Amino acid sequence: MMAFFKKFCDAITSRMWMFKRAKNSRYDDVDFLKVFFFSEIIGRSIHDTSEMLNAHFLSHKKGRRKIFADGRQKRIVPHQTEVNKYLRKIGFQKARKVLRECLDDQLKQALNLGFISRKVNILIDFTEHPYYGKREDNMIKGTSRQKGTKKMRHYPGFSLLSRGVHLYAGLEQVATGRSKIPIIIEFLDHLLDIGFELNYVLMDREFYRAEILDEIKGMRGNALIPAKQYKMIK
Repeated sequence: MMAFFKKFCDAITSRMWMFKRAKNSRYDDVDFLKVFFFSEIIGRSIHDTSEMLNAHFLSHKKGRRKIFADGRQKRIVPHQTEVNKYLRKIGFQKARKVLRECLDDQLKQALNLGFISRKVNILIDFTEHPYYGKREDNMIKGTSRQKGTKKMRHYPGFSLLSRGVHLYAGLEQVATGRSKIPIIIEFLDHLLDIGFELNYVLMDREFYRAEILDEIKGMRGNALIPAKQYKMIK
């Protein structure tokens, strides 16, 4: 996890050279990324994570704490508004490239260390992240399965299984009306490009398409999909 975080920070900061922070800035790039990264791990909002981390570090800080006129203490961890402002500078396309670079590095390291083999099993399923903001566009979908909200972000998620090791390998946000077929095929092609071979590709029945089965067969892989109770399939 720490190796992934270091790669994540390096990939972000290398693309933020045009947004140099002032020398007297209170926070470094890693401070903003720490809040975001930890919020993703624990599944909490950036606001909740920022407050949790700030309270934790303040409770372990020695010496007198600066208190402002309104009673607030001087923060050690960036506030949610500052974190969001920093993240907006990255942009969607850069964020996709950063995630892809970090995940690829993780897979290559696991292969080089012998934790996984070159021939792997791929697991594909949808992941839902609840959305509590005010956006109303095709990247935000409706849902009845999340607590406290009727909105979500929708992702086809990809993980890799080999030698008893299960690694997250890919994530792609899908918009309303966008086909998931090209996303799956593009990911499998990319996995072959970085040196892996397909063994079994395991998918839920909602992914059943003849096009996907043909593509997997062409990649010398095997598909496992639960069958619906249709007479035609029987």
